[in-house]
Amino acid sequence: MISDRIDAITKITEKYLGPILPAPKSVKIELTANCNFKCGFCVKSLRPDNGEMNRDLYSRLIREIREAGVEELGVFFIGESFTCKWLPLAIKEAKDVGFPYVFLTTNGSAATPSNVEACMQAGLDSLKFSMNYYSAEQFGEVARVDEKLWQRAISNLKAAHRVRHTGGYKCGLYASSIAFDGEQGKKMESIVADIRPFVDEHYWLPLYGMGGAAKNIGWKPSPGNPGRVGALRDPLPCWSAFTEGHVTHDGKLAACCFGTGIDGSLLMADLNEVSFMEGWNSLSYQALRKAHLNKDVSKTACATCAAG
Repeated sequence: MISDRIDAITKITEKYLGPILPAPKSVKIELTANCNFKCGFCVKSLRPDNGEMNRDLYSRLIREIREAGVEELGVFFIGESFTCKWLPLAIKEAKDVGFPYVFLTTNGSAATPSNVEACMQAGLDSLKFSMNYYSAEQFGEVARVDEKLWQRAISNLKAAHRVRHTGGYKCGLYASSIAFDGEQGKKMESIVADIRPFVDEHYWLPLYGMGGAAKNIGWKPSPGNPGRVGALRDPLPCWSAFTEGHVTHDGKLAACCFGTGIDGSLLMADLNEVSFMEGWNSLSYQALRKAHLNKDVSKTACATCAAG
């Protein structure tokens, strides 16, 4: 199940407790930084980068990443990959290169039945829908786009289940939701109950800080990225800098699953200039990991996030 894979990434084993590391267990690579939502809690509200990855750069990087020993490839990062027209081609190429597990997370609104089937035909192993709103009205207020997209996302999730069954595809279907407290948390329960029959597993996530974005709309997030509810991790050391790589659409390697930092301070290397493994063990990365291992990130770009 997807929760087992998540827990394997967020748990830092002895092998990864150091400043210089073997290849990460997983890498997310951003085909596009474009997104059709404008969520106030997302880092894109702080640094709204746009643009798509160069196809030749993608081809080079996935080969380097696979040759380094990475087995799990996420064809997304901050942007919404279903807005990228060559998404199915990217998935097929990743499978042809030899990745055993290619996964994707979506907000659902552009994951139409035809788009989903094209990705499943290409060999997609896992598709997860992020379902974080309890009503069209709340969606409109926070996502700041047409309220109709809320119902469209739910309909697309249910349709994905039908597409998989009809086509006999082996792609896993999952959903996650933020575990809000109070009244909003109770309201989310009804949405989850509606979609749960259409996915293999649903899981809850704590409210992340997303690099400070959540605070900008008055939400009180958890420090760091503690993983999923039920297997929460300590904020320090943060697994994100040790077990998973994050590549932006313009070829930069970021230390954080929430992005590059408002000022780019979480960028560890430029993969247009160095290989993936050179970037993964760059001097910048080593210094940041040492701070995490010492559990003192006060003088790093992670200070605010780790403090909550």
